Amino acid sequence: MRVRLETPHDFSFRRTVNSHGWCDLAPFAAAADASSVATVVAMPNGGARRVVLREDDGVVLESPGAADAATRRALIEAGRRVLALDVDVSEFHDVVRGDPRYRWIADTRSGRLLRSPTAWEDVIKLVLTTNCSWAFTKKMTTVLVERYGEESPDGARSFPTARRLAKVRDSEFRDVVRAGYRSPYLEALSRAVSKGDADPEAWDTDVREVAVLRKEILDLPGVGAYVAENLLKFLGKPDGLALDAAIRAGYSERYHGGRRVTDRTIARRVAPLGRWAGLALWFDLWRAWVGEDGGARLP
Repeated sequence: MRVRLETPHDFSFRRTVNSHGWCDLAPFAAAADASSVATVVAMPNGGARRVVLREDDGVVLESPGAADAATRRALIEAGRRVLALDVDVSEFHDVVRGDPRYRWIADTRSGRLLRSPTAWEDVIKLVLTTNCSWAFTKKMTTVLVERYGEESPDGARSFPTARRLAKVRDSEFRDVVRAGYRSPYLEALSRAVSKGDADPEAWDTDVREVAVLRKEILDLPGVGAYVAENLLKFLGKPDGLALDAAIRAGYSERYHGGRRVTDRTIARRVAPLGRWAGLALWFDLWRAWVGEDGGARLP
């Protein structure tokens, strides 16, 4: 299967692929120059399919083998979600153009965040980034994929579905995945989504006020402000700065010579950007971490 995806005029493939660390987490695999990114998509009726998205006079989606209409539709939807093609960043670009510090974001068509094929996968991965090193996040994610993911015809595995993880007990999350204090939250999240008590996939098209959506996300087991605020950025509905240790350290290093500053100081500096402040702050610091051209890989 090979299909060309329509893209908005303000889209940059490479800057979206390299917009944050998801390109470095299983089952993602990105080219060193961010000219392509692959992942594995769990299919609605079981099994999985490998998908490769590449920059080729636009964006091309490829998946090995033939695909019926339903499979084709599911893979296209997954590909568009991964690249955030349906997220509108025009207002964000209008805002940052008015600030010399952040104008480059619009000029380089940055602003979209690489996402998983499902919001469910994004939720769990964000929970796995809390209070630990990036290396440990990668280890936990890799175990989840290798042990519980759906298998594609070529042997690759997807991120596990909520239904699959709902069968995993707290003790297994703790002993096998090494998820520590996150273990009961992973169990509770999986069961809630599997039973339909929570529906992350509905968030992409949710038209409710951001405050209402934020509260719903915060009501999920193990989800605090950091996870919720990052999820809202993924959805193109930012609210809050999503500050963590890396953001605080990066900001202090970039603007204060490494001297520690308060969250209030950070918030005051970006306040003129309104609800887009957290997204602008992320890209401002990410540029320092990955390089001016946005094409470097994570360490």
